[in-house]
Amino acid sequence: MTKPTLYLIDTCTLNFIWALMIVPYEMVYKVAIPTIRSMIAKKLVEDYNLTQEEVAKRLDITQAAVSYYIKGKRAVMLKLDHVDEIQDLTNEIADLLFMGEISRREIRYRVTELCDCIRGSKLLCEVHKLLEPGLDAENCHACDEPLKKRAQLMIKS
Repeated sequence: MTKPTLYLIDTCTLNFIWALMIVPYEMVYKVAIPTIRSMIAKKLVEDYNLTQEEVAKRLDITQAAVSYYIKGKRAVMLKLDHVDEIQDLTNEIADLLFMGEISRREIRYRVTELCDCIRGSKLLCEVHKLLEPGLDAENCHACDEPLKKRAQLMIKS
């Protein structure tokens, strides 16, 4: 068995390579999930007057992350406040978190549903295009097939 060849790559080149290889799940992880957390955190602080520490415990994130979300220093690339379906779903999660009526498992499930909704609605495409200027967003269907397969699996179970 031959050993793989390892190449030393400078940070600039590595960043360039990653910029060329942005995949939908990376967009979800780096853009959609922080946006969802931000929307939930803001609702808990603004509507329920929870402290940042209390919000951090409920969302299982750091107080510093909550502070960044509240101040608008994190999760700024994608704004979904104007998307009624997303706003309703994040509000529902925040309400259930406030009342203590949602399990970690249910939170994961609902956030996954939100991420699928965001991807399926093509809400990440413009941000993706900004990060990867050569992307043909009109003809990119990277999100379509995985979502169709996931939906089929959910129907079967």
